[in-house]
Amino acid sequence: MNYRTLTVAVALIAVRLVVPFASAEPKAYDTVFYKGKAAGLRIVFEFDHGHVEASNVKITEPASGKTTKFYLSGRDGQTGTGKIRFAPVKGAKKEVLLEMDPLGDPQSTIKGSYTAAGKTVPFTLTKRKKH
Repeated sequence: MNYRTLTVAVALIAVRLVVPFASAEPKAYDTVFYKGKAAGLRIVFEFDHGHVEASNVKITEPASGKTTKFYLSGRDGQTGTGKIRFAPVKGAKKEVLLEMDPLGDPQSTIKGSYTAAGKTVPFTLTKRKKH
């Protein structure tokens, strides 16, 4: 066996030993999915446990079938209250307020409210098994 063949064989063995460990690494956070309905609205909440800034809420209105996606708009005024606020990217006067600790463990149900055009609709979201 020559030196080049020996080098290639050692490199292949090293790769086979390292790759399984690198690919078996757990994710830094897990996405937990919630769903619910209120006043005809379909509500889906994707909670990225451990990376709250990546979480979002989608609300589909029954009349138009239009879905609005809400993103975390900060915890201004909600810090320590157990509530987080979501708002759409575009300047619509809508918001979603969820009663939850963003740093705590995912709950089985989450209470919240959706405010649009001066009306507030309370709702409860239930944790789903999978997406």
